[in-house]
Amino acid sequence: MDISYSYKKVGSKDEAYEKVKSEITPEYVEKFKVKADIDYNDSDKTIKAKGKGFGLDIIFKEDKVELGLDLSFLLKPLKSKILESFERKIEKLL
Repeated sequence: MDISYSYKKVGSKDEAYEKVKSEITPEYVEKFKVKADIDYNDSDKTIKAKGKGFGLDIIFKEDKVELGLDLSFLLKPLKSKILESFERKIEKLL
């Protein structure tokens, strides 16, 4: 995983999942010039986004959230910028 963030503003993984689920939308991902289908798995508390050359996994655990980002060769130079944006968003929410 590329980012691991402990909860500070929420008390449970369910609450964290619901907050992030409302913010990580196809429109949010498109701001990185990537089209992705997003799968929200309510039972596992995971969010997965897949697109051409783009893969995002957000896994909610009892005390933290973990985020992994997989990019194609062409998008690799943008990885730190994309991760930074997701980290700011998650920090603001959780």
